[in-house]
Amino acid sequence: MLERAWGDREAFVYKIEPLAEALARAKAMPAPQAGEGPIVLLDHYDNCASGGTMDTTLVLGEILKAGLDNVAAFAIFDPEAVQQAIAAGIGAQVTLSVGGKLAMPQIPGESPPLTLSGTVKTISNGRFCNKGPMGRGVLTDMGASVVMDTGRVEVALISRHVEPSDLNCFLSLGIDPLQKRYVMLKSRVHWRAGLGKMAKAVVDCAGIGVCTSDYGSLTFKNVRRPIFPLDLPNR
Repeated sequence: MLERAWGDREAFVYKIEPLAEALARAKAMPAPQAGEGPIVLLDHYDNCASGGTMDTTLVLGEILKAGLDNVAAFAIFDPEAVQQAIAAGIGAQVTLSVGGKLAMPQIPGESPPLTLSGTVKTISNGRFCNKGPMGRGVLTDMGASVVMDTGRVEVALISRHVEPSDLNCFLSLGIDPLQKRYVMLKSRVHWRAGLGKMAKAVVDCAGIGVCTSDYGSLTFKNVRRPIFPLDLPNR
């Protein structure tokens, strides 16, 4: 088994697609037709269930720059921005500094806050029961939560770290992901439980975060060297 694994070692290495290319590929995909679900954009470098801060903004910012339309994004962890939106009230036009508040000293590069302008669409206590199949009936608490509508993108802002693994994380906030062309998720695997069957297509987005799949960006201090796949001569 070890010999087989070593012989197939290249297949275990994640192949990184530059973010701009991934979003351009997603933009070129045909829009979902009746009965089809959205194109899922996975911001998997920032999966909170794997220790991600859930407040990096690189992927969301590039989605906005690329002009993708009819998008739902779940979610940015930012209790401060949530409270500002609540204070403004439903229907208010606001400009908020979102995300980029939690330090990631071991990750190269910066994850600055993202300035979002839009309408406060939803205010919620963030609680819902899972539809399942993962954790069916379990109470999930996102904390005080809001949805900001930028016109092209509806962004969920939450106050507790919750990985999107259930359809009700959207429905409880007044977003029907099946009516969206794109859905951005900060998840790697668990999203497939409640949301996987709805996806028309899946596009991995190489953003920034402590769950990065770019091992070359990490500093390993306690690993024997050389080792595959960190050291090319050993390939």
